[in-house]
Amino acid sequence: MVEWRQRLRWLVLGAVVGMPAAGCGGSSTSPTPTPTPTPTPGVLQLAGTYQITQTAVSDTCGQTGNPAAVTGTVTHAPGAATFSLQDTGGTTFSGTVQNNGEFTSTATFGPDASGNTFAQRLAGRFTTTGFGGQLEVDVSPRGCRFTRNWTAVKQGGSNVFP
Repeated sequence: MVEWRQRLRWLVLGAVVGMPAAGCGGSSTSPTPTPTPTPTPGVLQLAGTYQITQTAVSDTCGQTGNPAAVTGTVTHAPGAATFSLQDTGGTTFSGTVQNNGEFTSTATFGPDASGNTFAQRLAGRFTTTGFGGQLEVDVSPRGCRFTRNWTAVKQGGSNVFP
């Protein structure tokens, strides 16, 4: 019986010694976390969140004062010539952008509670820190128009240009 216990001890000891050490500074089989991708140099990249300040330029609709600031989210695949901009005012613009950052985009909002539809055109230029542009809005059937300058500051990383 003593011999049987000793054999069992040797079997257990052999099994324990033969196992890889877990959590003792040995190798790990868990995956290494993927680092946040860095922007690829030479490829147009504009996606992100922007804080947009609006300044009234002209208005035949009777609005007074400066409009409220909005936040915009740009969706853009690296290197693509198209993008979308969704602002917290409820408008989604679809646009095209050149490698130098110049862009044009359009959106239609409405009809609103009064039955008006807002045909919008936003044109400008992306920079490394945001974008600047001019928003032109035609309101129908009301038959008026207003124009606003937009100055946007990108939150987080910079835009990248080829």
